[in-house]
Amino acid sequence: MTETLSQIFLNTLKLYQKDDFMLYKESGKYVPISTQEFGDKVKNFALGLKDLGVEPGDKLIILSENSPNWVMTDLANLCIGGITVPIYTSLVPDQIKYIIDNSDARVVVCSDLELWKKIEAIKNELYKVKHFILLQPEAPEEVLSLSEVHDKGKRLDNEDPKLFDKLAMSVKPDDLASIIYTSGTTGTPKGVMLFHSNFVSNAKTVSEIIEFSDKDTVLSFLPLSHVLERMVTFTYIYKGCSIAYAESVETVGENLVEIKPHIMVSVPRVFEKIYAKVIDNVLASSAVKRKIFFWAAGVGKECGRKKLLKQSISGLLKFKNSIAHKLVFSKIIEKTGGRVRFFVSGGAALSKDIAEFFYAMGLVVLEGYGLTETSPVIAVNTFEKIKFGSVGVPIP
Repeated sequence: MTETLSQIFLNTLKLYQKDDFMLYKESGKYVPISTQEFGDKVKNFALGLKDLGVEPGDKLIILSENSPNWVMTDLANLCIGGITVPIYTSLVPDQIKYIIDNSDARVVVCSDLELWKKIEAIKNELYKVKHFILLQPEAPEEVLSLSEVHDKGKRLDNEDPKLFDKLAMSVKPDDLASIIYTSGTTGTPKGVMLFHSNFVSNAKTVSEIIEFSDKDTVLSFLPLSHVLERMVTFTYIYKGCSIAYAESVETVGENLVEIKPHIMVSVPRVFEKIYAKVIDNVLASSAVKRKIFFWAAGVGKECGRKKLLKQSISGLLKFKNSIAHKLVFSKIIEKTGGRVRFFVSGGAALSKDIAEFFYAMGLVVLEGYGLTETSPVIAVNTFEKIKFGSVGVPIP
């Protein structure tokens, strides 16, 4: 039985050994991290935190952009019974101080010197914090570097090679895993308490009704400080997917072509931008090309309608659709990398017209709904039950 996030992590190390478990962009190209390296780094960081005196129930802040280090820090903390408190990188020092104080955090982890400036501005007022860690090879005075924490962990592992597994297996399903301060509340943010069982239940259920596989590569770009991307990351890890990180929201289009993902979880704004760009290009083209595009869109929409209604598609319509695909749809699909099995949309309502437009081309967007307090998915469309303009049916 897999009942905790630490058990998900340990199972993945056994089941899904691969060379490209995670990928991140460095010096203009994507660099892979193997499952083995990923596991070693999580273990070393976890034991490094243990060596620093981090105990089960202690809170750890993550202030960082999306990266493999974000996920490794989170899992390292979770595997020793720690509670992760993510913070949006866009927050100002006073807002960050409120969350650190309100959560009683003992450790603050920051990704780089730019974000460190926000912590440095309030550092002398953070009386409860025992350790500051920078996810870089070197760090300022009175701040621990990533390599220093790893070295501490390696020493502890050499002294007691069974310690990490023992700590990870001692975490219980009803242990608190995270406190997420929601951005949607009025007034000061409220901390939502989520347990290991909450995240595991959501990850397992979603992966039972929508297929995720160790053959899939996913592109991640929504902030990990938000509950949706965090939960789907646990799902990816649970199913052994390879996770590639977009450089930024602005580079998603470019990264799609580079990574050629099978899955991407997004917000409606990205689909709206793709749709607007396609339509702008069509309207700026010749009258013949415009006519071909709108003919193809009509054929695709009719095919899609019959598919949703589970009606048979005539040979003539199939032939027309294959022509539409060759002349129009294939060129748009190429812009997504050419391998997408499905997209997921959440966070706001997706226009029914845009969802139908993608479906007509052969790109499925599964819209869903959730909230931080439910960790987060409540309802989602599936391949068996798609109704555009809806958030689907409640999950089991």
